[in-house]
Amino acid sequence: MYAETGAAMRTALAELLRQHRVQHRLGDSIAERAAAGHQVRRYRHSVLTWCGQALESVSPMTFVNQPPRRSNPFRAAVAGAGASPAGELARSIDVALAGDTSRCASVEQLTVPTGHPHVELWRDVAKAAVLAEHDTAPAIAATMTAPQAQAVVADVAAIVQALVVLDQRHSDTPEWQFLKQSGHLGWAALAAALDVSLGQPDYTVDRLGWHPPVKPIPGPPRPGILGVLQAEHNLVAKLGRSLPSTINLRYVIDSQRLLSHHLAPFAGRIDGRLADHWDTRADTYATLQRQFRSISGLLGTGGAAAAAEGGNAVARLRSLPADTVVEPRVLGGFQLLFDRLDRHMSDVIEDGITQLAFAQRARLPRPAETDDLVPLSRDQMTPVDPTQNRDLVDTVRSLRPWTGRNRPPAAPGTTRADLHAALIHRAATRDRGTAPRL
Repeated sequence: MYAETGAAMRTALAELLRQHRVQHRLGDSIAERAAAGHQVRRYRHSVLTWCGQALESVSPMTFVNQPPRRSNPFRAAVAGAGASPAGELARSIDVALAGDTSRCASVEQLTVPTGHPHVELWRDVAKAAVLAEHDTAPAIAATMTAPQAQAVVADVAAIVQALVVLDQRHSDTPEWQFLKQSGHLGWAALAAALDVSLGQPDYTVDRLGWHPPVKPIPGPPRPGILGVLQAEHNLVAKLGRSLPSTINLRYVIDSQRLLSHHLAPFAGRIDGRLADHWDTRADTYATLQRQFRSISGLLGTGGAAAAAEGGNAVARLRSLPADTVVEPRVLGGFQLLFDRLDRHMSDVIEDGITQLAFAQRARLPRPAETDDLVPLSRDQMTPVDPTQNRDLVDTVRSLRPWTGRNRPPAAPGTTRADLHAALIHRAATRDRGTAPRL
């Protein structure tokens, strides 16, 4: 997940920025320092490669936050004058990568510890950058919003600024190769960071990226409310393995209606707002159940195991005593599973409607007595048209409000603030009248 890989890069870079004297950390002899510097350059190339790929992935969703400058009709237009700060930063990164004679670190260099504490921090940054390639891939970036893409641009800009500062710190390293046009690269990163600060970046991008596959919880049912939570978890895990059939989809819808309705009184003793939300969720699934009575189709053939787990969850919940006390942590677990299941159900049903996988029973008019040909059946199955079934589409989309705009925006996090503090940090000097040299 991008929250983990991004935090790992920022934490290691912040620690590197706090180390002002790096020569004695690389080794005692010139040969040791040159070998350590060569490793650092390969790790730096891996990080720069991720920065360029991340900007390329989110480029369709990045927009300039600065107000447009008034054009001068008496001055010829300059090529590239309308480029965005993110685009200019991407171009500067490409120039730095083209001028770097090093190559990306190998798998062995990323996985085997180096033994140097300073070089080990560089290895942590490069390893996190390689793992982050899955979290900012074009397929993931296509699901981002513009504010989420701006948050990625801000992260890349801060990381590039850190690389420019660390590039100057290694100026005395033997056989060190500076970044090409490092001054322009630093200013481009600063301009991109300032442009993002004019908008409102959405740091919920940390929740995107690669997630480990969810596996069912094996074994016998857990006692009490934990057994209900186990069955709901297994339902979410098994429903994502294959497309459910229409009948199994109805069973899952009915199980969620009953589960939300019976869980609301338990949540009301702890959190009234959560209980109200679960009552609304039960009403939504009840409406969806009524709308699905006349719908069939060829969506899929799976979902039988998931429907069985939904029945287990309802049966175990009904067997609980009415005075059972549910901990807030367990309620949070139910809400997390509800969020994932509602999002998945909304995607499955909406995709099925778009792909004409659902059919709706329509009643033909009664034939007149003068008609020669009388149909054998007055029922006819027609594809579900989203334009004529707005109520169904609105009900499906209403499964998402709790996970979307009603949730407060995510904070930048401590690692972003820590990296920013390390970037503006200055070493203390004896002479307060002179500024320290990085």
